[in-house]
Order: sequence, then C-alpha cells, then structure tokens
Amino acid sequence: MPRGEEVLLAFPAPREAVRPATKFRSTWLTSSLRALKTRERLDEYLLRLPKEHHDAVTNSVAGVWLPVDVATAHYDACDRLQLPAAELFLIGHEVHHATQGTVFGTMLKVAKGAGVTPWTALSQCQRLWDRVWIGGGLAVFKLGPKEARIEFVGWPCAGSAYIRHAMRGVVCGMLELFCTKVYVKDLPDLCTSTTLGYRIAWV
Repeated sequence: MPRGEEVLLAFPAPREAVRPATKFRSTWLTSSLRALKTRERLDEYLLRLPKEHHDAVTNSVAGVWLPVDVATAHYDACDRLQLPAAELFLIGHEVHHATQGTVFGTMLKVAKGAGVTPWTALSQCQRLWDRVWIGGGLAVFKLGPKEARIEFVGWPCAGSAYIRHAMRGVVCGMLELFCTKVYVKDLPDLCTSTTLGYRIAWV
C-alpha cells in the first residue's frame, strides 16, 4: 500500500484469495432492465442476449439468486448496444437508487444528528455488496480527508464496458446523499476482466 494511504475497509480475505462471485440478486438485473426499457432499448438488447438466458432474464422475480453467468451474458448483450459512457453512468446512478436507495435513505435521515459522511457509507460497502453478490468483494482506501480509492475483485462482470462506466454512477449515487458533489474516475491500471478500481473525491 502506498505511503500515506489508510485502509478504511479491508478486502473480505487477502486480495488474491477472494473467491470469485458465483451468484447475484435478481433485483440488480431487473433494475438494469428497467433502465433499458425506459430508454426503449429493451427489444434491441434481447436480440443480442443468447436465447438460453432469455427465460432467466425476462421471467426472474425480484430478490432471487441467479447464477453469475446470467449476469455476464446480460452485460455482454448490454455492451453490444454500444451506449455512450455518459448514458451508462446515468443507468448506474438509477440502478443504485433502485437497489440500495432505502438503506442509504435511512442513513440520510440521521446524517445531521449522527455525523454521517461519505466515509460512513464507504465503510458499509462490503455489507451492501454481500446483499447483491455471493463471492467477490471490495476494499476502500483513504487517500485524503475527502478522497478515496475503491477496488473490486473477484467479479466476472468487471471486463464489461457497461459495468465499468455504470459503476461510476452507482458509486456517485451512493455518496451524493452525504455531500454536495462527488467525482468518480476509473483507474485503468486496476481494471481487468475480474477487477475494477476507482478514485473518488467529494466536496
């Protein structure tokens, strides 16, 4: 770890020992589909989704666990839509509010009285991850008073351009409840087929 950094939230196991994600909550998928439907891209998406995944994707109900290969097929089809990065950011922002808004909304209600800050939210990220994914994980490093780095590992979806840009929106949506403005930038050196990294700053 570079000098001056502080571990706010450690990986759930040594970085290289984190088990890859194997399942995910369908709520994450249905929120993404809703965003595509709103943009009138759902039919086009389904044409790009392999037929063996159509039933799992179109007939899943909220709150059930699905195999991770459904998620990777979903994001591969989304990548084939070639949506602009700015649009993917907005979709991620919407997905966050659909899947985690209630949890952070509760934090927001007590923010003034309890001193809740973006650091409070970031410290809860692994717990929130575990609500959506089985396997995989993340860590958060404090770089300065209002600056952090978040790293995701063991995530088979990480190679998706859709995910890479949409997760900026997810992180932004998570933290903007507790500050005035959030800036999220992906870190290419930390982005692989199974990992993602972002630098975060806020005011």
